[in-house]
Amino acid sequence: MNIKKALSFIAFGFMFTLIDLNLTFNGTSINVTPDFIGWILIFISLGYLGDYVSDKAYLKVVALLIAVCSAAIWLAGIVKPEINIDIFKTIMGLVEAVFMFIFFGVIENIAKDYNSTRTGTITMLKWFNICSYLIVAVVALIYSKIKIEIAAPIFLIAGLIALVCAIITMFVLFGLRKEISEKLA
Repeated sequence: MNIKKALSFIAFGFMFTLIDLNLTFNGTSINVTPDFIGWILIFISLGYLGDYVSDKAYLKVVALLIAVCSAAIWLAGIVKPEINIDIFKTIMGLVEAVFMFIFFGVIENIAKDYNSTRTGTITMLKWFNICSYLIVAVVALIYSKIKIEIAAPIFLIAGLIALVCAIITMFVLFGLRKEISEKLA
């Protein structure tokens, strides 16, 4: 078990899943910070969490499956950008949201065990992230079936909340990593 190393992989992995830097070559846009790299880092982090994930072996399998599917989505966007894989992306988003909710429970336990000042923030972000994702998904589904005008502003607000939560989460994870590293030093 190496909490310091695990938190580094988690923080950088989350950063890769959050940040999308795209370059365009000959009309084809390529994401140079693909999500699957972040998921591989999160997958690796699980190997360093020891007892924190010993009762959640499925997390490693799910993280690997998400990494493979994210790589397939990334590759499909380069090779066959005309293919509509929106339903697959929606399913993947839901799986990712549930995974992160469970995974943030693990991070929350680590923060508690190290008496981190960020424990409450992590708990709050865990709930905000899952709720904002579910609201975005439900509103998008409703809007795709019934073109209700009120759905667009709700979608925008929920999407902005989700984005702000994700950015705050990234900074909190890097802060937790630094705080625990200092306590271990």
